[in-house]
Amino acid sequence: MAKRKKVEEETELFKEPEFNEREFLVSELKKGRGIILVFVIAAVLGIFSAYIQVNVDTYLAYLVGIATIFALKPVLKAINAEFKDKKTWTFAILAFIILWIAFWSVGLNPPFNDVSPPQIRMVEVYTGASANATWVLIYDYEASYNKELAKEIAKNKDSLNWNNVTKIRALVTDNVGVSSVYINGKEATADGNYYVVNALNIGSEITITATDVNGHRDTMSISVPTGT
Repeated sequence: MAKRKKVEEETELFKEPEFNEREFLVSELKKGRGIILVFVIAAVLGIFSAYIQVNVDTYLAYLVGIATIFALKPVLKAINAEFKDKKTWTFAILAFIILWIAFWSVGLNPPFNDVSPPQIRMVEVYTGASANATWVLIYDYEASYNKELAKEIAKNKDSLNWNNVTKIRALVTDNVGVSSVYINGKEATADGNYYVVNALNIGSEITITATDVNGHRDTMSISVPTGT
C-alpha cells in the first residue's frame, strides 16, 4: 500500500500543465503583428537610409538604423506586438537587419535614387573602307579579370594600322539613361547602345566621356601605340 501511494504522489508531481488556448492565441497574434511590423519598419527605414546617404551622410544613415534597432523592442512592446521568448526576438532582430540592408540597396536604385554613373563597357575602332574593313575591339571592361581577353585586346592594339581607323564606337549603358557621349571632344551619335564618331586626329589616346540624364559622369582614356 505504501508503494502504491508513493507512485500516485509521483504521478501528481509530474502532472502535465493544462493547455491555455486563450494565452496561446494571444501570443500568436502578437507574434504575427510583430513580424508584419518588423517588415514594414525595416522597409521604410531602408528607403529612408538611402535618402539620407544620398542627400546627407552615409554615417548618419547607419546611426539612424542602429538607433532604430535599439528602439525596436520597446516600440513593439508599446503597441502590443512583442515576441514572447528570447529566441524569437533574436530571429526578429536578425530579420530586421537583413531587410533594412536589402531595402537600403533598393532605395539607392531607380525609381528612388540614381547614384551610379554610366558604364563604358566596350570600345571598338573601324579600320578603313575596304571590303575587309571590320570593327576591332580595343577595350572591354571584362579584360580587367579575363586574361585571355586582355591579351587579345593588346594584340589588336599593337597590330592595328591606326592611320586607317575611320570610326570609333563605344558601348555605353546606364540604369536610367545616357544623356551624351563625347569621344575625343566630339559628340557621338547614338546607334542603339553604341555611340559612334568619325575618327579624326586620334593622336596618342582616345578619351571617352559619358554622362547620364542625372548628370553622373564617367571618363576613360585608351592609349594608342605610337608609330602605327
